[in-house]
Amino acid sequence: MIKIKTGFIELDKIIDISKPQLTLLTGVTLADILSGDIANNICLKQECEVLEIIHTRKEYLIQRMLVNESNVNYRKWNQENRYTDEELKRIGKSLVNLVGVTKRLPTIIEQNVNLYDLGKVAKFVSDFANDYADREIVNTLIVLDIFPLSEGFKGRFTKRDRKKIIQLIKKLKNISHKLRCPIIVVDSIDILKKVNKQTNIYNYITKDDINDINTINKYVDTFIILNKNQKEQENPQINTDIFDIDVYDKNKRIGTCKLKYDYECRKFLNK
Repeated sequence: MIKIKTGFIELDKIIDISKPQLTLLTGVTLADILSGDIANNICLKQECEVLEIIHTRKEYLIQRMLVNESNVNYRKWNQENRYTDEELKRIGKSLVNLVGVTKRLPTIIEQNVNLYDLGKVAKFVSDFANDYADREIVNTLIVLDIFPLSEGFKGRFTKRDRKKIIQLIKKLKNISHKLRCPIIVVDSIDILKKVNKQTNIYNYITKDDINDINTINKYVDTFIILNKNQKEQENPQINTDIFDIDVYDKNKRIGTCKLKYDYECRKFLNK
């Protein structure tokens, strides 16, 4: 198996996503953006293939990938005559680069979270991973951004739904190890329980909080937890924020690092 890198230097020192494993990427906000950035980095910078199953539009991912590569303001995309000539040239070059690596662009499947067909999700993952099962070198990653695991998430899910989620997690764990394929699952925590209403500041989420709201601990190999750093706010005029990234195995925290989020381009950067 080749070495797959997330594209974030300090995070790569902590976690080796090349290993067959099930990774849970979670936090109070922007966890799905980080998983998308990891997928983009892997597709565009390495000889790897990625399957992304998402609950958003495919066009959004491709648009964000173009904006990320050209380093321009995401919000200007749908505004007439807002990009400068220089920015348009950068977007054009990014498009050419993307076309040049078409075979390594993500395989994107839209999954309507309201349909909640988790059996179909498991089949998508299994079929994709099976393509690599007999290869000597496995250079693929699967990213799932399709559901929140939190029981209190807007009161949307029943106990039966939660049971289906646990069953899916178990299947994903089996697929990741049997077919030697790393899988990242994006989680949404019920952030209402983590906000100080007087200060409107998010409390810090830890792996203990995840264990408190579900029973998936024994099935997940690695936890990547994303929290906004309240003490290290950036200049508002620069339009960025600092996030603490904590990584846990089943028992303990194994490392921590910081990433900067650029709200204009909608991407994470090495701090």
